[in-house]
Parts: sequence; structure tokens; C-alpha cells
Amino acid sequence: MRHLILPAAALAVFSSPAAAQDAPDAAPEAAPLADMAEQMRDPERQRDMALMLQAMTEVLLDMPIAPLAEAAAEMAGEQAEKVDPDLTLRKLAPDAGRVSDGVAVVVPRAMQAMGAMAEGAEEMKPALRSMMARMRDIMERAD
Repeated sequence: MRHLILPAAALAVFSSPAAAQDAPDAAPEAAPLADMAEQMRDPERQRDMALMLQAMTEVLLDMPIAPLAEAAAEMAGEQAEKVDPDLTLRKLAPDAGRVSDGVAVVVPRAMQAMGAMAEGAEEMKPALRSMMARMRDIMERAD
């Protein structure tokens, strides 16, 4: 589950209308990684994302499993096994209810780490550009 949280958080942060509205009018040369780093480190955005993903987790835990099992079997070209129409992930694994509490703790930490990584990548851009130019020169001489 943890492996899904980080990409979901990043996708939700930058694809939401709020992200577009909150973004200041920046010049075209603005550093996108620096902007992302700032957004990911914003405690309010972290809290909002954690609450949204926590709510999504709760909803997913209470979704009936039967329609999903039927759809998966149909896609695989197999006959679906009989599944209790009232069965949910929460009923199947009662401890799964703790997942949403974990999301509330993990998402802000993950966003903070992603912000730090984006900031580091932004700082590395000049060195990477220089390295690319050197490689291009070497490749041109090799031809």
C-alpha cells in the first residue's frame, strides 16, 4: 500500500485544480522543480493531501469486492467465483482500517522528502547541463 501512496500523492498534488490556482504567475523561465519542491514542503498542502488520501482509503476499504472480482475475471476471460456481495476489504481484513491512519502520518513525510529531492535535483541542473554538453562534444568528435 505504501508504494501506491507516494505516486498518488504526487499525482493528486499537481493534477488538482487547486495546484493550478495556487501557482503564482511565474515567468516561463521559472524553475519547475523548485516550484514543486516548495509545494511539496508546504505543511498546509501536506495536510490537505493527507486528509484527501485518508478519506479515499476509507472509501476504498468499504467498497464491495464482488464487482471488482467479476470485472477482473471477465478481463481475464474466466468465470468469476461466487463472492459475498456485502464483502469489503475492511470485512476481509479487519486490521486494514489502520491503513488510513498510517496514510495521515506517511503522506506529509513522503511529500517533505519529495520536496527535498526536487530541490536537490534543481540545484544539480547546471552540473547536469554541463555534463550533457561535454557528452555531446565527445559524441560529435567520435563521428
